[in-house]
Amino acid sequence: MTKVSLSEEEMWLVSNSDWILTKQRIIEKVYALFGNLSAKMQLRLQQNKQDIPPQTLQLPPKISKGERYELLPYVVLDYPRFFSKENVFAIRTFFWWGNYFSVTLHLKGIFLQQWHNAIMKAAAEKKWKGFYFSTDGNEFSFNLDGKNYRYDDGSVHAGSILQPAFLKISCKISFSEWNMAEQKLMEAFERFTGLQRNG
Repeated sequence: MTKVSLSEEEMWLVSNSDWILTKQRIIEKVYALFGNLSAKMQLRLQQNKQDIPPQTLQLPPKISKGERYELLPYVVLDYPRFFSKENVFAIRTFFWWGNYFSVTLHLKGIFLQQWHNAIMKAAAEKKWKGFYFSTDGNEFSFNLDGKNYRYDDGSVHAGSILQPAFLKISCKISFSEWNMAEQKLMEAFERFTGLQRNG
C-alpha cells in the first residue's frame, strides 16, 4: 500500500486554520458583494423592463458557490436567467478564486436571433473592444483565458461572430480592481441589458 505523506508546505497548511478561515471570510464578502449587485440589477431592470425579454425576469437572482471549477473555488450570480435546451438568455457574474471576476451575456436560440442585429451593429462600431467572445466549444466554459474565448483588441469583425449556435460576450475585472469591482460589474451588466436600446 502506498504511503500518503505531506510535503512541508502541505503540513504547514493542514496544521493551521487561519488560511481556511480567511478564505471563508473572502467568500462571505463575495456573497455580500453579489447580494448588493443583484439588488441593483433588479432595480435597473424593473425600471427598464422593455430592455430584455419578459420571460427572463420570471426568476429572481440566484447566488451559488462551489469548490472545484477547474479545481478552484467560485461564486456565481445568475440574473436574469432563462435556460432551456434550445433557448438561453442569461447574465452570469462570476468570481473565480485565483483568477478574476467576470460578467457574461449568454444567448442562444430565439434570444440570439432577437439580439443578433444589435450585437452586430456594436461589433461593426468597435464597441466590443476589451471584451471576450465565445461562439463554439463548451457552451458553459467561463475560463476567459481558455481556447473557447477570443479577446477583442479592436480587430474583431462582425462577420466572425455571425450566426453561431450560441454567443457569449464577457468582460473581465481583475482582483487588483476589487474596490471598483461592483461598479465595473454593474457597468458591464448595463452595457449588456441596454444593447437593444443603445446598440
